[in-house]
Amino acid sequence: MAILFGQVFAFAASAQAAPILTSWFTTNSPVLARAIQSTTLTNPVTTWPSAGVVNNNTGGIWQTNAAYSDVQRIRATATDVYINANGLASYTMGPWLTAGGGLFGFWPLSRHYQVRITRNPAPAATKTRHPGGMIGMMVNGVAIYDLGDAFSFHQTANSPSVTGTDQMGASGDGWWSRDALAVEVVTFDPGFAHQPGNNGQYHYHAEPKALRYQLRDNMTATYNAAQNTYTYTETDVSGTNTPPHHSPILGWCYDGYPIYGPYGYSNPTNPASVVTRMRSGFVLRNGTNGTQDLRVTGRITLTKWAAAVFGVANPGNTNPVTLPATQYGPATTYQTTGPGETTTYSLGRYCGDYDFLGDLGQTQGPAPAGAFDLDTFNGRNCVTPEFPGGTYAYFVTIDANGNTAFPHMLGKQYYGTPNAGNATTVPAGATEIFNGGPNTKETMGRPLVNPVSGTVTLTWSSVEGGTYKVEASDTLASNSWLTLNSAVTATPNATRTTNTEPGAALSHSNRFFRLSRTSLAPYDP
Repeated sequence: MAILFGQVFAFAASAQAAPILTSWFTTNSPVLARAIQSTTLTNPVTTWPSAGVVNNNTGGIWQTNAAYSDVQRIRATATDVYINANGLASYTMGPWLTAGGGLFGFWPLSRHYQVRITRNPAPAATKTRHPGGMIGMMVNGVAIYDLGDAFSFHQTANSPSVTGTDQMGASGDGWWSRDALAVEVVTFDPGFAHQPGNNGQYHYHAEPKALRYQLRDNMTATYNAAQNTYTYTETDVSGTNTPPHHSPILGWCYDGYPIYGPYGYSNPTNPASVVTRMRSGFVLRNGTNGTQDLRVTGRITLTKWAAAVFGVANPGNTNPVTLPATQYGPATTYQTTGPGETTTYSLGRYCGDYDFLGDLGQTQGPAPAGAFDLDTFNGRNCVTPEFPGGTYAYFVTIDANGNTAFPHMLGKQYYGTPNAGNATTVPAGATEIFNGGPNTKETMGRPLVNPVSGTVTLTWSSVEGGTYKVEASDTLASNSWLTLNSAVTATPNATRTTNTEPGAALSHSNRFFRLSRTSLAPYDP
C-alpha cells in the first residue's frame, strides 16, 4: 500500500544565520491567543470581554475577533529586521488581580505591531534614558518595558519630614522614580506580565516566566490547569543536578542588542567556562555591602548611577550625591491611606533605593575576584552560543532563590543607540524570513497504519480556527478523490483524524490522502 502525505521542506539561506532573524518564537503562531480573567480561574477565552461587556476604561468592546499569538511575520533587509506581531502570548494570559484578590479590570489588546530593529547595533557614546512605554520586544512578540513605571514621588513640603504622594508622569518630581516590581507585581499574571487600562499593551518589566518555560530556559515549571498557575523551580531543564546551560535569547532591545535569560558563561570571553547565574551589580541601600542605610538616614541622598540617570547634578562625582531638600524622598516608614488600601514607602520602592557595586569599589567579573557580572545597563560584553565572536548582551536577573532581582531585565538607560520602533512601511526589497499565523503552510506527518484493523490515522499541523477536508484516492486521478471528512475542526498546532474507511489499508493496494483548508473563522487581521 502506498500513502501520499505532506512533507516538511527545510530551506537554508545565509541571511538567516543572524540570531536577530532566527531567535523569534514562531512555533505557536497558528494558535489563537487566550486570556483568563476570573477569580475562579476558569474559562480561558479567545475573545474578550464577553458580548455586551464594556471595557471600563475605553468605553468600547475589546478583542471581538480572536487574534493569533506570538510572532506572525519576519522580514529583513541588510540593515534592519521587521517583526509583525499582535503582542499577545501563546500561553494562557491572565488573570490579573488586585492586592485584595479582586479582578484588576483590564484586558490585553491586539496591538498589530510592525516593529523595526537594527541589525547593526553600536555602543552609544552618550547614554540615553529609556522613555516610557515599549523599549524592546520579546521573541514572542510581547512588549518590553524597563524596570520603572510612570510614577515618581512628589513633595508637598520641602523638609526632611517630607510629605507627599507618588504622582504619574510630569506631575511627579522625577528624582525618586518607582520600581515597577515593588508596586505593580501584584497585578502580574502567572506569565509575569500585565497591561495598562488606557491601551491594553501587554508587557513585561522583568523575567518573562512563562516564556522562559516555553523556551526551556533552565527551569522546570508545574502548570496547574485548574488554577492557571505555574510553580517554578530554577534548575537545569533535565531536572537533575547537572550544570545549567546558557540561556536562550528572550528578546531584543530597541538599541539592537539581545536580551538573554539569567544564565551565561562565568568567564565572559570563554565559552568553555562553567555556566552560571548572572549576578546583578545592584544592591539595596540597607547598610550592607558598603551602602548607606536609608532606613536610618532617610532618602536625602541619591546614588551616583541614579543621579546620572535622573538628571541630578553631581559636580564632585561623588557617591552618594547629597540632595537639596527640594529633592528629598519620603521616609521609608511613610504611609498614606487611599481608598481601600494603605501604601507604604518602604525600602526598595524607588530606583534610588539601590546602589551599584561598581560605584562602591567592587569589581565586575567572574567570582571569586569579581563581585558582580553585569553593568548598570544590566548587561556585559561577552561571547554567547549565538555570538561566538562576542557581542554586548543584556541578561535577565534573578537571585539565588529564583526571584527577580533589581534591575530585573534592563537598567534605566540604553547601552547602545536606540533607533528602533514602529515602522509604518517595510522596504519593497525586504526578504521574507517567516510568515505564519493564518498564513501558515500546513504540513502532514507520516500516516500511521494499524496493521490489524487497517485503520489509517492522519496528523497534520493546522491553523486554529481552520476547517479541513480530508480526501482519499487510489489513482491520484483528478476525478477519483473521495471525501472522507468535509469538516475537520482544527486544534491548536496539530490536528489528528482517523480514516473513516475501516480497513482501508487492507482493502486498497494503493491509497493516497490529501487535505485542504476549506475555511477560517473570523480573526483580527
